[in-house]
Amino acid sequence: MSYRDDTAARTERATQLIDQIAQLEKQKLAATTADHAIEEVKRELAGLSIALPTAPPEARPGLVAHLLVFGATAAASCLGYTLLT
Repeated sequence: MSYRDDTAARTERATQLIDQIAQLEKQKLAATTADHAIEEVKRELAGLSIALPTAPPEARPGLVAHLLVFGATAAASCLGYTLLT
């Protein structure tokens, strides 16, 4: 009687192990499929060559600011020339 119980236990354990291997193989296949999908999406994204949004350009001084600086420089130069002569 003990021999049959051992055989039944081994058969049950073998069935469990086979089921576990099948489940792990399915998970492995799903992971591989996901990896391929990720790579495909990355390649497609790289192929689009769309400019990604960037920070807006820094505000640059306008014409009025340049004229004020030029005028102040001219006035300082004129004053310095007048004082030196």
